[in-house]
Parts: sequence; structure tokens; C-alpha cells
Amino acid sequence: MSSQNDHHALIVNYLLGRLSETELESFERNYLADESLFEELQEVEDELIDDFASDALTIDQKLAFEKYFLRSSERREKLAFATAMTERAVAWQKGTLVSIETPARDLSSVELFDNSNSKQHLLFWQDSVPAWRQWVAVAAAVLLAVVIGVLWFRNRELQRQVITTDANYARLRQEVDAQSKATAETKAELSAEQQQTQMLESQVEQLQTSPPDKIHDTIVNIVLGIDYLVGATRGGEKKVKTLAVPANARLVRLTLNVAASSFESFNILLRRDGERVVWRRSGLKAKPAGDRRRLNLTIPAETLLLGDYQVLVLGAPPEGDAELIGRYFLKVERKRATK
Repeated sequence: MSSQNDHHALIVNYLLGRLSETELESFERNYLADESLFEELQEVEDELIDDFASDALTIDQKLAFEKYFLRSSERREKLAFATAMTERAVAWQKGTLVSIETPARDLSSVELFDNSNSKQHLLFWQDSVPAWRQWVAVAAAVLLAVVIGVLWFRNRELQRQVITTDANYARLRQEVDAQSKATAETKAELSAEQQQTQMLESQVEQLQTSPPDKIHDTIVNIVLGIDYLVGATRGGEKKVKTLAVPANARLVRLTLNVAASSFESFNILLRRDGERVVWRRSGLKAKPAGDRRRLNLTIPAETLLLGDYQVLVLGAPPEGDAELIGRYFLKVERKRATK
């Protein structure tokens, strides 16, 4: 019983705005997920309205009721209806008592039927009010009950829809925030790639001014022909290209030959087998080369450690996700420095 009373008090405090922020968040999560708790919340809400209309709340509860509970227009409408019904019931009760206590006629004939107070009241009512008015009052009461029931169910359904809408809005907001965060991270990655590209191009320009014999050792060029490309859909024979990187090499320049396609830009991912991506380039433009297209990119030699690699080629449409076109297989060997 104590647990039930505490639960009821928790709902009352929620409706009157007396919960802390932590308690409020916990309660709202529970009643959104629990159908029975939602129904109990509606019942306690109706009880508070009836208690306020009949002046059964404490002074503190009245203040909280007026300040917090009545912020909702729907609750104010329900309170107005409950107040009107309470006043009508009080007026009807007073009018009935006055009619019974007033000696409007001789009740001896009524007593011949039955001496009980309940039957005297019934016979007096039947004799003093015309039959057609009695039936009209009954019909009006039935109609009023039906209207109240319809309005109650409709109001409950609207409240359920509002709560569901708020939950969906919160979920969509989280998705939008997550998407915005992912977009910001993507922009940051693209900015970092652009800076790396500019730095590598600057290094290439500096190294090209070196003597020819030093250029050969510091810049390693490798061409991966289209016959080495294993398509994503058609597949093909896996052929591994070996890349020997001198110990003092600083840059590796890859030339990738791909078939002509509708893609205007490409993304390149360099992935070491069994490990994460170690190098990437986005928005790379292809140059025409006969009936094929050619992609050129420069990679720091220090990135290519000894081992097996995959070079993934993805076509990047203007909108949407990139599409895997195929992959090259590369084996890196490191040469020792010559004395």
C-alpha cells in the first residue's frame, strides 16, 4: 500500500510541476514506454481537476495547480467543464432538498404505498413532475454522458498523439544532429586531405629540381594497368603488383588505369590487408587516356610499410554514396640503403 501511495504521489508531483529535472526526465521516459502508466496519469489528472473543482486540494496544491497544471489549454477546458458540472450537481441537490422539505401537498396518499423514505421521494418526484419532462431529462442525461465519453476518448487520443509526436521530433532531432556532426567530420577530413595534397605537390616540385640520379631514388613511380583491376561486379583474376621502395624514397606516385565511366570524380582508399585504411584521397579527377581514364596520386613513402595492400577505387556521384568500381592488389617491399 505504501508503494502505491508513493507512486500516486509521484504522479501528482509530476502534474503539479514539483519534480526535479532528473526525476522529470526519468518519469517522462517511463510513461512514454508504459501504456498502463500513461492511463494512470490520465486518471490522476482527472482526479486533480475534480478535487480542485470541489475545493478538496490543500493551499499549496491549489497554488501549484493554478501556476503549473493550468498552463495547458486542454486542462483549462476540462476544469471549466468539471466546475460547471459540480455547480449543477450542487444546485440540483439543494433544489431537491427544498422540494422535499416544503409541504406543498398532503403526503398521506404517498404513505399508503410505502412508508420508506426512498419510495416517498420517488412517488413525490413522479407526482410533481410531468412524465414527458422526466423522459426528456433522462434522454438529455444519456446524451450528455455519451458526449462526455466521446470527448474524453478524443482528448486522450490527442494527448497520446502529442506525446508520440514529441518523441518522434526528439528522435529526428538526434538524427539531424548526428548527421550534422558526420558532415562536419567529413569536411574536416576533406580539408586535411587538401592540405596533404598541397604539401605533397610542393614536395614534388622541390624534388624535381634535384639531380636526375637522386630523383630516381626519392620519387618512385608505379603504373597499375587496367588488367590488374579486379572489378567489383564482374570480378577477375587477382594479380599482385610488386612495389620496391628504396630506403631513402620520400614519395610514391601511383598511376591507376580504369575503364571509362559516367563518374567525374573518384575516391581512392589505400588499405593494408587486415588493417584499417592508411591513406585516402577524395574528389580525384580522372584524365582521358584513349578509351580509358587515368588517375594520378602521390603518397608519402613512409606510409607504405612492408606488406600487402589493396587500392580501392570508388566512383563518387554528385549526391549519394560512392560506388566501388574495383580494387588493385599491391605488395610493398623495402630496399635497404646502399652504402
